[in-house]
Amino acid sequence: IFDSNGNMVGKIPIDGFKPTYGDRLFRFGILSDVHNNNADSQSNEDIADFENALTYLNNNESVNMTCICGDISQNATTTEFQLYKDNVAAKSPKTTVFTTTGNHDCPSSGAFNDAQWSGYTGTKKSFYFTNLTTDGVFDVFIFFGMSNYSLGPSGNPYSTEDIDWLENLLETYKNNRVFIFTHLFFPTMAGNLNNIYPSGNWL
Repeated sequence: IFDSNGNMVGKIPIDGFKPTYGDRLFRFGILSDVHNNNADSQSNEDIADFENALTYLNNNESVNMTCICGDISQNATTTEFQLYKDNVAAKSPKTTVFTTTGNHDCPSSGAFNDAQWSGYTGTKKSFYFTNLTTDGVFDVFIFFGMSNYSLGPSGNPYSTEDIDWLENLLETYKNNRVFIFTHLFFPTMAGNLNNIYPSGNWL
């Protein structure tokens, strides 16, 4: 530890930095913003990045699942969804892949097609499951999907129905460990201490 003049005033043993977590419960891979594009317009490098990530996680025996936090497509087209599905089938045959919707997975106009989404991903845009861990506690994994392309509150990126669904789940499992996978924070509810983020900064 050094003071403002550069003089060493103390030391902290390196073993003091790592807390004791106990036994590992599970391990999972997380990806986001894959942006599968039409095969004729997506660069080979982009496709290779996604395939390499899936292959790595699929071949790592300690990974229980791979989770993708939205934007599996660029323009929400059936061609892009099929490319995603083909990549997962080819590169992750042993490791289950779960995903939810990002803004690029939603149509820029019109209603979201949940049946179409399910056909390519095997799940609804918002879903959850529980996992019984070694300590006898049910852990809950929630995948909370966007309904509209909008990133702002005026475009209702999340439907009222889905927000109510999430609230009810969190109340039901308030005494459990809960993991939430989603693409976008609530636009007006994320917090902005001392207004450190500029107005309209979607990042």
